[in-house]
Amino acid sequence: MEKDITALRATALDFLKGHNAGVIATVSSEGDPHASVVYYVADDSFNIYFLTKLGSRKYTAIQAHPAAAFTVGRQDVPQTLQIEGVAVELTNEDEKRPHVAELMDTLAKNNPLYIPIAKMDSEVVIMWIQPKWIRWADFSAHGIGNEAMFTEIPVN
Repeated sequence: MEKDITALRATALDFLKGHNAGVIATVSSEGDPHASVVYYVADDSFNIYFLTKLGSRKYTAIQAHPAAAFTVGRQDVPQTLQIEGVAVELTNEDEKRPHVAELMDTLAKNNPLYIPIAKMDSEVVIMWIQPKWIRWADFSAHGIGNEAMFTEIPVN
């Protein structure tokens, strides 16, 4: 039975947009791995946007090596979305504005009494991960084996 990639893409995108926290993995200039949880928003092309402190480990690593991996998962229904791509700082105000507003809205809805970005004592920047590879993994899918569980989602 052949997979309906269009339907699985829509499912994966709904999954991505239905969550607001994921793990970003980077590599420092010395080659050391680093991963951290970030709050994020995503668009219809699986682009990821998140805020971080200027000079943070992830920011410094991205400046040295812009390749990054990003994962969102859940335990109640074993599903994950994995994205590999290029991370860069958005500097153009027109490009930043809608994403910053959406991120602040997401943070405020998550817990208005605890907005992590409000507790940071240095300048905050918005980062963008442009996907180069996307894989949807649904371990609750019918069937056995990698073909049943993993779907590579074409990047637009």
